[in-house]
Amino acid sequence: MRRCLTHALVAVAMTAPMSALAQENNNCPPGAWFCEEVEPPSDPAAGPPSADPAEAPPAEALPPPPPAPPPPPGRRATRPAPPVVVYQTSPPGQPPQVIVVTPGSAPPPRVIVRRMTPPAPPPPPKLRWRRQWGVNFRMQGLMMGREHGGAEDAGMGGVGVSLRYRPVPAFALDLGADILAGTDYNGYQRTEVPLSLSGMLFVNPRSRTQFYFMGGLNTAHADVDVERPWSEAAAGDEEFVRDTEYDYFGVHGGIGLEFRLSPRLALNIDALGFVRSRTDDGAVPEFRDPETGRTTDTSGGGLFRGGLTVYW
Repeated sequence: MRRCLTHALVAVAMTAPMSALAQENNNCPPGAWFCEEVEPPSDPAAGPPSADPAEAPPAEALPPPPPAPPPPPGRRATRPAPPVVVYQTSPPGQPPQVIVVTPGSAPPPRVIVRRMTPPAPPPPPKLRWRRQWGVNFRMQGLMMGREHGGAEDAGMGGVGVSLRYRPVPAFALDLGADILAGTDYNGYQRTEVPLSLSGMLFVNPRSRTQFYFMGGLNTAHADVDVERPWSEAAAGDEEFVRDTEYDYFGVHGGIGLEFRLSPRLALNIDALGFVRSRTDDGAVPEFRDPETGRTTDTSGGGLFRGGLTVYW
């Protein structure tokens, strides 16, 4: 019993220095029973243990990057790139047109869209009436009744010209001269030169086809070859021809149409009726009704005219 205790004390005494030596040299043979796993003591000045490169800290844990250094003195800071401007127009009745203006390459800039409405078109210029002058050339026929002893072959025709002044769109003055020839109401050969002053009232002066009323005063001079039996002037059975002159003054009126071919050229047709009376000192009446014997120096008729007017 005492011998066993002695061996145990000797073993303990030998184990203590060997354990201390193993800790100092950190050299423990594999499989030694006196080696045990011991964590090294933590050193507060040594910082946290290094992490495994495979286990990097998350991005949120990284510190923010340092701010950009300020520009050196005497040098202005670089201004940010201007934004892209998009202009979008919308003409009436057409799809919108988009125009993009990009100021060079830059980081994704802001985009500003501006809708530009095109200005309203200017109003059309107002057409101002300009006073017009014109010359009318015409052909005409005279219509006479055959009642109360008129000749069967009575009829006259001729040509005429007039100067026309139109100060306003709805009104014009017409000063005309005509020449007519043919067989008159009594069956005599007649040549007549009428002069007329007329006013023309246009109902629709802005239209291409214009309707007008016409009226005014007229005067005329006529040369007539009068054939009378010799018995009325002297004895005998022979007939003689005597030239007779007549002068007239009267009024006329009617309606017509003017067709505008262009601003400078127009065609016209009209119908006029007239009434007139003699103004000469003739002692013999011009007209005599063979049935009643009544006489008169008042006459009338109708004119149908067609012509061409040149304006300037």
